[in-house]
Amino acid sequence: MSKLSGDWGKLETILNPSRIAAGVKQAASKVGSYGASEVKKGIVSGAPGGQNFVPLSSMTIARKGSSKPLIDKGDLVGSVTYQVIDANNVFVGVKKGKEVNIAAVHEFGCTIGVTPKMRAYLHHQGVHLKASTQYIHIPPRPFLRPVLLGDDFKAKVAEIYIQAIERMFHT
Repeated sequence: MSKLSGDWGKLETILNPSRIAAGVKQAASKVGSYGASEVKKGIVSGAPGGQNFVPLSSMTIARKGSSKPLIDKGDLVGSVTYQVIDANNVFVGVKKGKEVNIAAVHEFGCTIGVTPKMRAYLHHQGVHLKASTQYIHIPPRPFLRPVLLGDDFKAKVAEIYIQAIERMFHT
């Protein structure tokens, strides 16, 4: 017959479900914060996850006065956020705007039909479209996927959770 010995009270404390859930949720918050920070760095550097953005068209450069993709007034960078949904899920991204999900337009690209109102607006901005121009194509400039699906991010997530588990056992 074997007799188990040790500090069973400490083990019960370590394996307490609410303590484990709190540690995992704290790790999820660190993952979200890190992810949002890395996405913002990628936008500012013009190379999220090490992948350079497609350069802007000459029309866009003329309209905004800059050749830096995804940065105009800083609204997109400023809207990158994270939210811990639960211990197993973290949202990192941009919450959808009221009219157009501009983050999705940049992430996946799109083709926009030129309306008379758009043509007049662009003309007023000093961008003169040809009469034959019916569509404007915005190429994809992914800023979320290269970061959040990249090996560096995955390694950091693993590191954050390993550290959380180690902290649980060192009380």
